[in-house]
Amino acid sequence: MELAGEIAVDFPDKKVILVHKGSRLLEFIGAKAGNKALKWLKSKNVVVKLDQRVNLNGFTEGQKIYRTSIGETIEADCHFLCVGKPLSTAWLEETVLKNDLDSQGRIKVDEKLRVNGRSNIFAIGDITNIPVSAINNSFSLSQLYSFIHKSISY
Repeated sequence: MELAGEIAVDFPDKKVILVHKGSRLLEFIGAKAGNKALKWLKSKNVVVKLDQRVNLNGFTEGQKIYRTSIGETIEADCHFLCVGKPLSTAWLEETVLKNDLDSQGRIKVDEKLRVNGRSNIFAIGDITNIPVSAINNSFSLSQLYSFIHKSISY
């Protein structure tokens, strides 16, 4: 989604098609954010195809016709395969947080987003062992900042 937006902004004359397997964008955050992203992409003339995937089985170099999971064809000069990447937290294993990682390399935090057992170290986002949607349901950004600011003793 981010790449589609960047291409649309930097090359407004290019036709950009975003094919997304989910029923909405930013499913891990919430409907409001997903709808806002969709509206913004459409305002930049990005064509968004939800609930579909592009079949790349048998893809050959130079191919310009792609078929989606619902049989739709898309003609394109190129494609970018943009999928979630694994966390890059191996470096944390060499820090004071090495014992605070779960089996998937996520930082274990409490309900206040503090690293477990620590009063002044916070973590937020997909690096934590709680879903981003749980954070959004618990805090607004201003509440989160206020909480962290009040929790840190100077």
